[in-house]
Order: sequence, then C-alpha cells, then structure tokens
Amino acid sequence: MKMIRPLLAAVVLSATALFPHSSHAAFLFCNKTQTPIEAAFGYREEVLWISEGWWQIQPGQCARAFSRPLTQRFYFYHAHVLAPPSPDGKPPLTWSGKYRFCVDTKAFHVEGDGNCEGRGYQEKGFQEIDVGQGQHNYTLTFEDGSSR
Repeated sequence: MKMIRPLLAAVVLSATALFPHSSHAAFLFCNKTQTPIEAAFGYREEVLWISEGWWQIQPGQCARAFSRPLTQRFYFYHAHVLAPPSPDGKPPLTWSGKYRFCVDTKAFHVEGDGNCEGRGYQEKGFQEIDVGQGQHNYTLTFEDGSSR
C-alpha cells in the first residue's frame, strides 16, 4: 500500500504536466445582464463550419460553449435575452452579426453553414470575436447593451 500511493501521485503529476491546458481550455459565455440569455457558438473545424447551441444562462452565471483548446483566432456567437418585447414594443436585446450560421429552435449541433432551411434549420446572424493568436481559452461576457 505504501508503494502504491507514491506511484499514483507520480502518474497524476505526469498527466498534469503533459496536458496543462486540457482542464482549463474553453470558450465561456458569461451573463452579466439582468435577465436570462440564450447563446449559440460557431467555429471552423478543419474545412467544416460548425454551429452549436442553445446555452441558457441565468444572470451572474457562465456556460462552457467549447471545452477544447482554442485553435482558431476567430470564433462566432449569437445570443438573445429570454424576455418578451418591452411594453413600448422594443424587441429583446440580441447580439447578432453578418456571419450566417444554421440554428435550430431546440439544442443543436449543425455541421455546415449552407442550405440551412433546406436541411430543416433556421439561419441566424452571428458576430465574430477575435480571441487572439495562441489563446487556449476565452471568456465572452454579455452585458446590457454590449458584449466584451
């Protein structure tokens, strides 16, 4: 028994040294708004565009959208507040952009960004985010009126 503990400790330390970023590598969405939001994530994997969602994130909470080391400089996101339009008719706050990805009305993982409607999906605009070169993780924080 005395020999097993040092051996087990050495194995754990070796694994930690070999994979220092694997447990921390991620793209996180954090909600600093006053209302729940729903977010989707887009990225390129080799030659294929991928979109995934929806993460429902309560105020003050975060969600892990991507759990591997980031290998690209640019990623994409779409999010909206989960609230009805305001009494004055303003639509709920939305973070979208000019980059088109396929989405669904329920949880989804879509490979490819073309012919969304023909494949039974909707098309939404996503914003591009530059996470920088060589980053293994990134946190995108949604705030009332903006994201950073």
